[in-house]
Amino acid sequence: MPKKSQYKKRLDYNNTYNRNNYRSFSIRFNNTKEADIINWIESKESVKQYIMELIVNDMKMNK
Repeated sequence: MPKKSQYKKRLDYNNTYNRNNYRSFSIRFNNTKEADIINWIESKESVKQYIMELIVNDMKMNK
């Protein structure tokens, strides 16, 4: 059996680490029907930070 390359070992490690420590969510917007939402989100300096702030504020309001 061939040895794993350094790249393959690192990739395996990173994939395992990410699988165990992160959660990913994906959402799609229609370029035509939701262009205003796309433009709004893309205007933000950090999309992740913007979405996190929306969620945290919603959590606070709905406790």
